[in-house]
Amino acid sequence: MMKAPTLVTAFVAALALVGNPAGAAPAPSPLPIPTPGGPAAILTGQAIVVNGRGVVEAAPDRALVNIGAQITRPTAQEAQERVSATMNQVLSKVTALGIPRERIQTIEINLYPQRRPQSGEITGYQAVQRAVVTVDDLALVGRVLDAAVAAGANLLDGVSFTLRDSTAYRTRAFAAAVQDARNTATALATAAGVTISRVVRIEEMGATVPIARGAALQATPDATTPVLPGTLTVSAQVRAVFAF
Repeated sequence: MMKAPTLVTAFVAALALVGNPAGAAPAPSPLPIPTPGGPAAILTGQAIVVNGRGVVEAAPDRALVNIGAQITRPTAQEAQERVSATMNQVLSKVTALGIPRERIQTIEINLYPQRRPQSGEITGYQAVQRAVVTVDDLALVGRVLDAAVAAGANLLDGVSFTLRDSTAYRTRAFAAAVQDARNTATALATAAGVTISRVVRIEEMGATVPIARGAALQATPDATTPVLPGTLTVSAQVRAVFAF
């Protein structure tokens, strides 16, 4: 014979019946919106989550010119002395164009032994020195290259173009990214037959300010090297949550 349910068991069963009448579906839970790196935020109602991307074209206003010298001599001392003398002449010609010394940075000083392929016997030494010149007057870039070559530089590793201050371009790119996200959300809402009511959250997904690097250059002392900076594309991305 089965025992009668205890008073506590009957009370719990009654509460369950009151909270969920027979045949009634459970109440919908609030929609969780995932948050990168943190717990889900609870949003009552419905939401559309979209990504937005904005791009802005910018004219570069700074150039990084890579110049250097490479010289091979029978002894290490002779190679090092010769390449140092050459680079001093190069830098003197570059600064004579109005480029301050503090805008020139040495990026390589190396000395390599040269060996015979089969015996490994050292036949000489190759000394290499390179420097990067920061030029804010882009009209001087070609003259910097030509002056360096005329002074003895035989390594031209290309020119990179960038922006001195990208803040304004980043701001415009983020504004365009937010508008792009809103346009996408509106299109989705229209297709679904709903109307967006408000922005719940906007997350920055990052911005990119590229450095455009030109190919390695070949210049001669008798020619003016043409330099065309072109444009840079600053981009930004956001993730936005819109309620409807």
